[in-house]
Amino acid sequence: MSQTAVQRFYRYHARVYDSTRWMILHGRRRAVERLRLTPASSVLEVGCGTGLNFRYVLDHLDPQNGRLTGLDFSADMLERAARRVSSRHWDNVALVQGDATTMSLGRRFDGILFAYSLTMIPDWEAALRRACEHLKPGGRLVVLDFGRFAGWGPLGPPMRAWLKANHVLTMRPYLDLLRELFSELEIHHWLGGYNFTAVGRRPRHA
Repeated sequence: MSQTAVQRFYRYHARVYDSTRWMILHGRRRAVERLRLTPASSVLEVGCGTGLNFRYVLDHLDPQNGRLTGLDFSADMLERAARRVSSRHWDNVALVQGDATTMSLGRRFDGILFAYSLTMIPDWEAALRRACEHLKPGGRLVVLDFGRFAGWGPLGPPMRAWLKANHVLTMRPYLDLLRELFSELEIHHWLGGYNFTAVGRRPRHA
């Protein structure tokens, strides 16, 4: 999907995202918990969308000492996120419009989260590698995304086809690259392969 197509896709979906995605984006709170945040942690969410996951992250952060940065390619999605942040007076949240494959934020983070975003990024390898460059020594990167529906029998192929029609590509070798990037990696599959969580930790001496 081209960058223009991404913007067009999310220009429409920004209007309905919050009212529909709760039905299919399972496991987000659990994924945030796997970041093992402290009150003073700094967190980056890549592909933050409308900020649906912000409350789960902010539950772990001290408003004065913890910081959350949300990055997204879509201006329309970030506009919704900005409204959410403003209405809740989340003063420790910063929003950045940018490309995950080329982002250069000038700092490193204790935790980085991809929640149902990696499978929609065309150059996902570059996005993961760039994220790792923004991870502090000892920091954790968590990917939560759709799996391959391995345990769904005859329902697996139509589920994958439906997701692909919505620009979600589940069959790319995400876990292979994560294993290459992280010597310490935990992988969990849920709901018969509906989704997975991968937790990579950067060594403290890195």
